[in-house]
Amino acid sequence: MHLDAFDRAIIRSLQEDARMPVAQVAERAALSPTPVSRRIKRLEDDGLILGYQPVLDARRLGFELDAYVLINLDGHSDENISRFEQAIQDNAYVIACHAVTGDMDYLVHVIARDVEHLSQITLKSLVRIPGVRDVKSIIVLETIKDARALPLE
Repeated sequence: MHLDAFDRAIIRSLQEDARMPVAQVAERAALSPTPVSRRIKRLEDDGLILGYQPVLDARRLGFELDAYVLINLDGHSDENISRFEQAIQDNAYVIACHAVTGDMDYLVHVIARDVEHLSQITLKSLVRIPGVRDVKSIIVLETIKDARALPLE
């Protein structure tokens, strides 16, 4: 998809604050509000803008611990993969899951209240998914960068 300078300015503004009024986005993009509204609608219709959601503070919600869990399956049958992926979809504490290359099959991003809660999520849920062979956890000590805005080159 080709983005011109106006599209990039609009997207940059919305990535900074998706609730920014169209008039303010228009001012930043050096356009009037009507063409900015049309461009935003086109970006949404074309699937570049997938939606809008608030960014919540996990710590204020009681989730003090951020962890990544590396998981290997004991086999890669369609049934095994489907069962695993459904269990991941159903787990509210799993906030992201990626199939990856390398020694492990999946990288699972988990939030938890504390180490004990992470232990419960891992031992009572993730390890018990049929077909899971190996599980390794990595606890985040400090977040150096957590950018949500994508580069618009």
